[in-house]
Formats: sequence, structure tokens, C-alpha cells
Amino acid sequence: MAYSSSLFPSPFFSTDSSLFEVEVTRDEFHSFHKIDRDLFTRLVFVLKRDMNQSSQVIAFLLVVEQLGFARNLVACLVSSQDMLIDAVANEVGVTNSNLTLSYIIQYRDTILVRVTKNLNDVCNRAFDDIYEKGYKEQRLALERAKVIEEMKKIRLGAPQQTPTRFSVQHQTPSWRNVQQQIPRRSNVQQRTSIRSSVRRSTPLNVSAPQEWVPSPAVEEKAKAAVTETKGADNKEDEEEVTPADDRTVFLTFSKGYPISESEVRVHFTRKFGEVIESIVMQEVQENEQPLFARMVLKMEYASKIEEIVTPMNKNKFTIDGKHVCVRKFFPDPSSSHV
Repeated sequence: MAYSSSLFPSPFFSTDSSLFEVEVTRDEFHSFHKIDRDLFTRLVFVLKRDMNQSSQVIAFLLVVEQLGFARNLVACLVSSQDMLIDAVANEVGVTNSNLTLSYIIQYRDTILVRVTKNLNDVCNRAFDDIYEKGYKEQRLALERAKVIEEMKKIRLGAPQQTPTRFSVQHQTPSWRNVQQQIPRRSNVQQRTSIRSSVRRSTPLNVSAPQEWVPSPAVEEKAKAAVTETKGADNKEDEEEVTPADDRTVFLTFSKGYPISESEVRVHFTRKFGEVIESIVMQEVQENEQPLFARMVLKMEYASKIEEIVTPMNKNKFTIDGKHVCVRKFFPDPSSSHV
């Protein structure tokens, strides 16, 4: 299935390549490898796997097809569920009894040559636009994570006082205060106005100053503002009900497959949005690998924890090809996890 985007020989016939040179456009090349592109897209954007590793997976699967062990392997995987695709990508193996580990070891050099050829002739050309989109999303996710970290440092460095219900109500002006702030004309101004009216021979009705009454539109706006303030107070009360432990996810990592805080933040931000308040990795020595971490969700996204850990209170994710197990965090009074 390895076609180039310019002049190339057909891979299905071992004849003189000069007799079978065909010019193929970029769109035609993408169309020919549509199934491979569909599988690669699901690996990268649905399963959130590393793009370079996903390319190697596709290249190896093409080798399996080319060797005749499974002719329609990629097409079968495209029509399968995400869980099966993820498992195959993790193991990069098939159930065909002819393709054994000993066979792969015996012909390791040949298989590596074929995988490299598929990477250069197929993957790098068929997935070029998908690479560009994937790298762009990774940059945006990293920039968002960096901005969040900077905002967190600013907030911790200069804490701001959160207004309470009492302070908000205390600052809400009453109608009596509004009336007192309305400027009244002085007696001199009133007398000047009366004289001007008399000179013009215009009937003048002088009455005692009336107390200002708000118009219905102004009154409705004021009521809406008070209602909005009360709603904000009620929302604040609801948020305060959710403690940090109830919106904390406990993550465990596989030993020998180190993973950084940035990788964790980027993965969950891409999958669930800006839901992370903080990530606390296990404290280890400089040359050691953290094996677990606590991820605290933001107050307004506390309900997302059910989606992350599932109703079974546990779930598994693959971050850049490394397994991460997550479950609901339950604090232990006798010890500290991190």
C-alpha cells in the first residue's frame, strides 16, 4: 500500500519500475490511503495517543498486511470499537498464530526496514495535514496550561478578597440614598426661573418639590440587579459545599514509564476542557519517577469527576502511550498520599 506522492513504482508487482511510473496528486494519494488516515485520526484525536507512536503503529500494521498475515487488518480496525483499537495500538500485535514473537525476533531487521519504508513512503505523506493539525492542538494545549500556571502564581502571590453577601448587600444603594444624591436647584436658581417666566408672560405653576420616584424601567433594572446578586451569592454557597477531597482524582502511573505533570495536564485539558485546579505529583528524588499524583478539579467542574472516573469510580487512560489509572480520591486519616 506504499505509494509516493510523485512518480513511483507499483508495490504489488516485482517488475521493471520504469514501465509502471504513474503520477499521483496529493489529493489522490490521501484518497487512496483514506482508511489508514481514518485509523490514524482516531488514534490521535479520539484516543489522544502520541502522533509519532501512532505513525509507527500504522507502519507496522501495513507490514503485517504486506507480509500476508492479515490482508484487511487496517480496515477491520477502523470498523472496530475504540477500546480494541487502543489495545492493538498498545500491543502492536495480532492474533494470527503464524505471526509469533519468535518470527518477529528472527526477521527483526527486515521488519524494521519495512516499517521505516512505510513511515517514509506512506505515513509522512498520507498524514501530513493531520500532523499539522495535531501539532497545532498540542501547542495550544501547552499554551493554555502555561497561562493557567501563570494565573495561579499571580493569584497565590496577590490574594484577592472575595466579596461576601453582606458586603454586596451593603453596597447596594437604597432609593432613599439615591434621592439624597439627586442635586436640587438652589433658591436663587428658582427665583431666576420664576422671573424669566413672568417676563415671557407664561403661566407659571409653582409647586412644592416632589420626592423623586423611579420609573418602571429603572425599577425593573434594579430588581434584576438585586436578583442577580442573590443568584451569585447562592451559587457561591453551593460551590462552597463541595470540599477539595470530593473533587480530587487519584492517578497512578506504571513503573518504568515516567510521566510528567505537563503531560497529565495537557491530556486531561484536551479531553475534558479547563477543569484542572491543581496537580500534586508524588515527591521523589531527582533521579526517581513519581508513581502517583492527586488532580484537583475546579469548583465549578466538580461534577466532571463522575465523567473522569466513571460510575465504577475507576478508569484507565493512555497518555503518550503510557498507561494511567484513575480513581476517586479517598483521604486516609492515618497517612498522606502525596
